Amino acid sequence: MDHQCSKCDFPYRSGASEENDGDGEVIATTCPQCGFIDVLDKVNEVNERSFSGDRILVNKFAYSFSDPERWDVIVFKYPYEATTNYIKRLIGLPGEVVRLSNGDVYTRPADNLNAVFEIARKPVNKQLSMMQLVHDTQYRASALDEVMWPQPWRMVGEYRSRYHPSAQEGATGYWSMSAQGFKATIDGSRKEEAVGLRYHHTIPDSTFWVDYNQHRVSANLAEKSGDVTRAQEIRDEMKVRWWPLPNLITDAYAYNRVIKDDVSYFGEVVFSSWDKAVQPVDSSDDAKLAAFIANFREHLEGDQIIEGQSRDLLTQNLKIKWPSGSERGNYWVGDLAVEFEISVANDTGTIGFDIVESGVYYQGSIDVATGELTLSIDAGEELFIGAGSEVATINGATNLKGAGEYKIRFSNFDNELRVWLDGELIELSQKATYVTAQMLGPKWSERDPGDLMPAGISSQGVAMSVENARVFRDGYYIATNQAGFPMGTEYNHWYMSELESMRHLVVGIEPFWMTVEDWDSSNIYKIAKLQLHLDFFQSWNRTEFFTDRATVEFKIARDEFLPMGDNSPASSDGRGWYPILGKNSFHRSLLIGEALMIYWPHAWYVDLGGRAIPAIPNFPEIKVIQ
Repeated sequence: MDHQCSKCDFPYRSGASEENDGDGEVIATTCPQCGFIDVLDKVNEVNERSFSGDRILVNKFAYSFSDPERWDVIVFKYPYEATTNYIKRLIGLPGEVVRLSNGDVYTRPADNLNAVFEIARKPVNKQLSMMQLVHDTQYRASALDEVMWPQPWRMVGEYRSRYHPSAQEGATGYWSMSAQGFKATIDGSRKEEAVGLRYHHTIPDSTFWVDYNQHRVSANLAEKSGDVTRAQEIRDEMKVRWWPLPNLITDAYAYNRVIKDDVSYFGEVVFSSWDKAVQPVDSSDDAKLAAFIANFREHLEGDQIIEGQSRDLLTQNLKIKWPSGSERGNYWVGDLAVEFEISVANDTGTIGFDIVESGVYYQGSIDVATGELTLSIDAGEELFIGAGSEVATINGATNLKGAGEYKIRFSNFDNELRVWLDGELIELSQKATYVTAQMLGPKWSERDPGDLMPAGISSQGVAMSVENARVFRDGYYIATNQAGFPMGTEYNHWYMSELESMRHLVVGIEPFWMTVEDWDSSNIYKIAKLQLHLDFFQSWNRTEFFTDRATVEFKIARDEFLPMGDNSPASSDGRGWYPILGKNSFHRSLLIGEALMIYWPHAWYVDLGGRAIPAIPNFPEIKVIQ
């Protein structure tokens, strides 16, 4: 289903296909930009109901004279049930071994045991089509400005008991931030050093919105009762109550982050403790389900004070059960891309930008006077490797010269750097490829925030402003050969401390994370440990949790192909076929063709006398498939 967040207006597609497993109807979805849970109103809003899907144009002659290429989107017959057509991305080719490691794809010839696995790099058009939006500054809920929730792009501050913003922010020669929305400006007076902004991944989680709404309601009720002083005290407290630490960017997909009516027992406990008139919810009873949904919505954005026990239980469930742990994003993604829309006011100086992966800085800079682009790794300490040579820097020519409006895109996907200016890929002196270990983990230190702030832009002597900054990530292919992809299947270690000390640690940091009784559930315990490892940046450098993860290999026979879905956590694809088929691939005789375009997207509906009528095709979704 297509949805637009009611708080930040971000449009996104949510996974009604989750209903296909028979486990319940989707009743709520989580915004990937602001974390708000919108409880759907499928009775009154026809476009919030599930749709059957888009119609795809398939070229059945595309592979008549040549084989498909890796990363093509193909249509084929499911080998276990040939009457069913699948559409997936082609990952493995005939006669090779495919390894999934650290979310990336590596390959080698199957008939050469001495061959080294090499990373499979995406062509430019495939990369742009497959990359996932992480954050866009154009979409910001007004409530976040109201409570002074920090902008994600800002100067680096300090960590003591909590995060404190940089004392230099707003001073002459440093970046200044707009009070509302996002616009960062700098006067360019500091010519001897680069002054940077860094991305802090501080998207609110859903529990923030429960807490925020209760404070908002309390202030409004105090004001209505005539206690203006108390109302102002509450609103002042709201401006200092939330100042979050950054989190890792993970493989979370908006499509998967849904809540269904199968929450059954936990929903009954939460909502019956708040409203004694509400009986335990039976999803087969429409009236009771409607009451459940209404109470859920009231907790999130209603105008009543919610009884404490109910609020605490809801917060616990939002932390660990709604959505479930497997749908939240279990794996750190280090392959990122950034976009900046900038306005340059002078004709000298240097604009810099970088992406951090596993503590290594992949850097680019443009000389505003000449337009020359320079790429380096850790300021030239690491080398680019490719085309039979090893070099410390790679150059290119751009049209970013002097004052003007520009759009820069910089990516680090599949061990290759790429730069675009105003939508055009910059030609480099040689490909900016490099080699790393196949298994990486995030890094942080008090001296260097590393992967905690994984992207940046800087000015050295350039008067400029930055608006509409975006962060993207690469897809992450989960290394598993199990159908159903159980949560955390790559991790070899669930340890960090003994059970009892872990429990006290969690409860001390997040009182509403879970109750003592919850620790009896091994799955909830795993969710908590996984989330702690992702969040506790102080331990990244010394834990083996990230680097000691499983890889998986698939040997592909002659005339066979290995398909996988872009939505890796939820895709039913070749990775999980072995228990059923005895192999993870399909024979070329089952190949139907190449998926070319969405020629008939699902319709937008209008409500005519209580009937949903498909009236208008969703024209913006008519597009070529890459």
